[in-house]
Amino acid sequence: MMRRLLALVGAALLAASCGRTPRFVPVGADSTLAPPSADSLATWAQQAREGWESADRQDETAALTARLVFDDLRLHPSAPLPRRVRTFLDSIGMGAEVAGRGGFAIANLFSRSDPSGGSWPYLFWRDGTQTRAQALEGGGTRLVDLLPGSEAASDGSSDQGAGPLWLAALFARASGGQQQPLVFVWSRPPGSAQWRLAQSLGSDSLGGVGTATFTYPPPADGSVLVARTHLAVSGFDECETCPHVIRTRRFRWGSSGLESVGEQIDNSPYYVFVRFIQALKLGDRETAGRWVADPSLVEAAVGYDWGRSKGVWRLSPGSVSKSEALVFFRGPQEAYRVHFVPRGDDWLISDFEPTSRSIE
Repeated sequence: MMRRLLALVGAALLAASCGRTPRFVPVGADSTLAPPSADSLATWAQQAREGWESADRQDETAALTARLVFDDLRLHPSAPLPRRVRTFLDSIGMGAEVAGRGGFAIANLFSRSDPSGGSWPYLFWRDGTQTRAQALEGGGTRLVDLLPGSEAASDGSSDQGAGPLWLAALFARASGGQQQPLVFVWSRPPGSAQWRLAQSLGSDSLGGVGTATFTYPPPADGSVLVARTHLAVSGFDECETCPHVIRTRRFRWGSSGLESVGEQIDNSPYYVFVRFIQALKLGDRETAGRWVADPSLVEAAVGYDWGRSKGVWRLSPGSVSKSEALVFFRGPQEAYRVHFVPRGDDWLISDFEPTSRSIE
């Protein structure tokens, strides 16, 4: 029995080394085997810890570590799955981010000695009385959260009606010192033991850098994913902590995965000024007039050559996005204090004048 189990572990490691993404030998093939002893798990855990120290063995070591988690879950079939995955990985000293709900958990494995060197996500779930596992897409990122779809049973069972089961995972990738959210969605047809990548949402769908969260249970509009992100604005220099033009995007479960519920731009004085400058650069005085309380301010801005590219705009240090007065620098010398007034749910520019850059 032990020789057969060791052979299966070896097969799992061999399968992992044959490609860039580690893969399990299908766990259903050996699910009738008795789980290994605690002594065997301890021995393999030591091998895994040593393997993580070797940069050229981390794919294989991730597969071995995932196999250890899988076998431990089989030893504890009634334990809450996400908590058990966390507890076991902590107990054997492995580096991992764990997210889970109900009968699902993802462990994003990494080397504790080099946490930024790469990561290997694995999914674990209960399929009725069976415990299953597989490698996932999303390696090299940080795991944030996991969300089963509305069709997925809390225990992960694959016999829930005629429709597919859905599972979404939220990751984050470093981008210029900030975080860019990424979402992967997998589907599993009824009766299948494997999840297949069905959808990926990156900057085109979620928009630039920022944050994203799963909402559970969902609000009245059904949205289960909310992203608050921003993209760089041409002609403006924005530091990491500076105000940005924030877009909020919402998604809900649909027939093909996650579908958009809508997009909303956060209205703020900073956003109004950005739109005002963009309209002036296009020579569109009519649109520029939509962002001011007094139409004469458009002519005043033209008089300051705000419609010409004479330097990059940036806010003075310490500015707050929704302040009623903001100081903007342009190029190496110019500075302007811009005043705003609320108008319903919007903001309008009420006045502006040159000012000193001494506050820089």
